[in-house]
Amino acid sequence: MTGAEAHVKMTEMADAATAIRSIRDSVAAILRVHITRPETVKKGKARPRQVHAALGGSAFCVVADRYLVTAFHILNEGKPRNPSDKFYAFVVPGNGDPMLHFPVVAFPVERHDLDVAVLEIGPCSSAGVQVPAVPVSFTPRPDGTRVVTVGYPAPEIMGLEVDHHGNFHGGQFFLKSHANEGIVSAQYVTDGVLMYELNVGWHHGESGGPVADEADRPAVFSLMQHYRNIQSPHGMVAGPHRGYALSGIQRELTALGVAVV
Repeated sequence: MTGAEAHVKMTEMADAATAIRSIRDSVAAILRVHITRPETVKKGKARPRQVHAALGGSAFCVVADRYLVTAFHILNEGKPRNPSDKFYAFVVPGNGDPMLHFPVVAFPVERHDLDVAVLEIGPCSSAGVQVPAVPVSFTPRPDGTRVVTVGYPAPEIMGLEVDHHGNFHGGQFFLKSHANEGIVSAQYVTDGVLMYELNVGWHHGESGGPVADEADRPAVFSLMQHYRNIQSPHGMVAGPHRGYALSGIQRELTALGVAVV
């Protein structure tokens, strides 16, 4: 590697580090608490409730301390959301020790067709904790644009405390956000909305996390959603990872007061 090549590589690494640092604390993990069977009493004998909980998605803040954008499919595996389910947004500032959570109190946008949802959060469980918003852009990014992503790989849940209403009271799980970088590999319009393909892979639990351009002040223009199936000699396999452009919900985000760059 020549000196010039090394300088370019170091500059790219610095840009990625700056972009990741800029958006990491705006990204949250989403916990879904689903009561699979309520508590019942039969012939005087109580049968305890059964609860399933999973941190199976990520989200990013677009209006400080209020609105998060995520993938619709994390709410109920792509099916309509179960109104009895409870959701919580967890943040781990700087990937440090404190793990803080916010209750999800409303769902102002649920777009099954675009696999996008907007969540409204209430006050944090710890007073004074805030979630900063990321800048959002509806401007198309050309192929080759360098990007960064941040999401929370789904952790193993060792313990969980919820009440009979499904309200979260505590748990044991190792939760840390994970960043990656790559480029916009392709783009095209599908169902009237711009779709991006990326050479960035992600883990289960990162769906819904942001895709931002790699800049000193990165703007989020898409989100991690799914992949395109491709045919192989051994059958269908996961192909390029992709996400819709946020311009697909421009009207809804603008109405919620999202700042656009």
